[in-house]
Amino acid sequence: MVEKLLAKLRGKDYRPAYRAIPQLCRLDDGSLAAVVASYKPKDEQRRFQLEVARIALAEGIRGLKKQWLGIGTGEQRRALLQELGTDWDDEWRVEIAIAALEELDDKVRGYAVLCAKDPVERGSVTFEQRARITQALVRTMARYTERPMELFWIEKYVEMLGLTANAADELVIERLERLRPFSGASRRTTTEKLDPDNLPFPHPKHDWPAGLPKPVYRVWDRGTGLLEITILETALERIRRRR
Repeated sequence: MVEKLLAKLRGKDYRPAYRAIPQLCRLDDGSLAAVVASYKPKDEQRRFQLEVARIALAEGIRGLKKQWLGIGTGEQRRALLQELGTDWDDEWRVEIAIAALEELDDKVRGYAVLCAKDPVERGSVTFEQRARITQALVRTMARYTERPMELFWIEKYVEMLGLTANAADELVIERLERLRPFSGASRRTTTEKLDPDNLPFPHPKHDWPAGLPKPVYRVWDRGTGLLEITILETALERIRRRR
């Protein structure tokens, strides 16, 4: 079993490699870190996955979260966040996600929020972890006070705050209330009645297929660029209910 896991770890496909890391950690074999450190990676991706495995095996979750920002590239760390599924214990997923909330790249932080969401929704986090997630999200949002909609996946931040903050977090509530001017219906549907005898582009004006009825309406569904108001209201309601 160990050899199969180590083979996956050295493989070109990073997905099974990332799934092998927590399984190797659960073996609690102190010699495995040295074994992994002895491998010569064939490319930068394998160098990254071997480094993640070595740190996890040698130093556990504390070492991995401490060194998170210094390993690999932002793109490699983002891909790892996407693969932190049920093979990984919730504690590892949450702690790695919290470390990743300090990323400079908006997109990587967005995937960190997604990574933490499932454990948070299932209640697999401590009060202290919820507080750290809340603080990290608010610190990021504070940098976008004047232009909040420029924050990548801001709706995910709002949803997460609704799951982690509580009624005593007055600054969080204040921060969310500031989003009201930027909130509303995130999608708008427009309907236009058409003249079947004078259809607009791209419908053909001539040689309409026999037996095919002509359209009489055209419907558009467009984004408005606003934060969905129901997401904001739901988050605020949850926070104010939580003591």
